[in-house]
Amino acid sequence: MVLQKLVFSLLKYYYCIKFTALLFIGFLVKGRGLFEKKHREKPSVLEGWNSRYIKLKKVRLHYVQTGSDDKPLMLFIHGYPEFWYSWRFQLKEFADRYRCVAIDQRGYNLSDKPKPVESYAADELVGDVRDVIEGLGYKKAVVVAHDWGGLVAWKFAEAYPEMVEKLICCNIPRPGAFRRRLQSSWSQFRKSWYMFFFQNERIPELLSTADDMKMLEGAFRGEMGIRNKKNFTDDDLEAWKYSFSSNGASFKYPINYYRNIFNNSSGSSKDSVLEMPTLIIWGTADGALDIEAAEDSLKTLRNGTMKKVLGASHWVQQDEPEQVNQHITEFLNKN
Repeated sequence: MVLQKLVFSLLKYYYCIKFTALLFIGFLVKGRGLFEKKHREKPSVLEGWNSRYIKLKKVRLHYVQTGSDDKPLMLFIHGYPEFWYSWRFQLKEFADRYRCVAIDQRGYNLSDKPKPVESYAADELVGDVRDVIEGLGYKKAVVVAHDWGGLVAWKFAEAYPEMVEKLICCNIPRPGAFRRRLQSSWSQFRKSWYMFFFQNERIPELLSTADDMKMLEGAFRGEMGIRNKKNFTDDDLEAWKYSFSSNGASFKYPINYYRNIFNNSSGSSKDSVLEMPTLIIWGTADGALDIEAAEDSLKTLRNGTMKKVLGASHWVQQDEPEQVNQHITEFLNKN
């Protein structure tokens, strides 16, 4: 444990020095323009949606809904760096059968942004999901999640299994399975560099906003980005930049999720067995997460299955929405 903490600390400071140097070089080349904040108008792709708010016990969250209020609840939880719009293809697809609700998690876009770092601990995020389901008048929901939203969904399913009718997690393994993979695999350890970098203060936020959010653009359009370019247009990119720079939004609060990831409340290396029907959807070209952790996750799912989407990136529900929607539909019809 002591050695592990030492390694984590060394990595944290290594990446701090590395990216501080890159920012300094960028500043020498572009001057203050490197950090210039551009004024943005709301993109047209964000218009015309049913935008609502819900007051929870601790925060007010923004969400977008499709489908009528009298239908069963399908709750969508996004990851990092995303917001409700990453579920645009699924919101349209399942509106005929479900009340589809895609939240902005706390700290994102139009939702409340508590200042303390500890406000973004896993227990707080799990509590938000519970409060959303109850606040919308339901006892349970079909929960669909991706990336960080998936980590929250896994933990929610452990804490409140009676509130999860069915669980669908896209490109995110169970927390314990991921932690074991991180500790035993050089491949996953190398891919997880950003988790150590995000433990630093200020520098991650500066890097994320620099050069008109070039890092954000790279996440979706770079080597690890969405393969089907038609599914992530220039307007979509502008929607992302708008959501991370307007209405009090920034990268600070989403990055705070990672600043809680190594504390004790984030969980141990052991996952409890889940009984509810569970589907893992996995884009096989994920550059951030090893598929072996997802396969290991199946061992603790009593009624679990995994569907692979060949060649799809980490952003699988945007990259191959037709295949993802088909897998979800078949899973819902079967279980």
